Amino acid sequence: MPQNAIFVPMGVLAGITFFVLLFVPASRFFSRGQPAPQDSAAGDIPGGLGNPNFADLLEMPVLFYVVCLMAIVAARVDATLVGLAWAYVGVRALHSFVHLTYDSPSHRTILFALSNFAVLAMWVFFFISPGA
Repeated sequence: MPQNAIFVPMGVLAGITFFVLLFVPASRFFSRGQPAPQDSAAGDIPGGLGNPNFADLLEMPVLFYVVCLMAIVAARVDATLVGLAWAYVGVRALHSFVHLTYDSPSHRTILFALSNFAVLAMWVFFFISPGA
């Protein structure tokens, strides 16, 4: 498997992050005409503290990006790792979809937990796979 195959799920997750970065403030602007001061000036999150999905995409995904880069540097990218990467990105996409649409806390929690298990599996696989 080509080592750069892992770049595609990494790029897709970055794309989801940029989409959320732009979507939340834009949807607020178009729905109200102007962002409320408490939304646009609260914290360092674009769109204010009302954009926790963006913050979520900057926290645990760091571990995803790091293990992907470690696999590239160590020439350890294989079908299993790429499959786990796609599983992680797919679940994170579903988590963002739920968060930005009907926002069910129970559904978000389940998806968030599944995504964390996927990235944990990537780390475990990296260190205990036969190529380690």
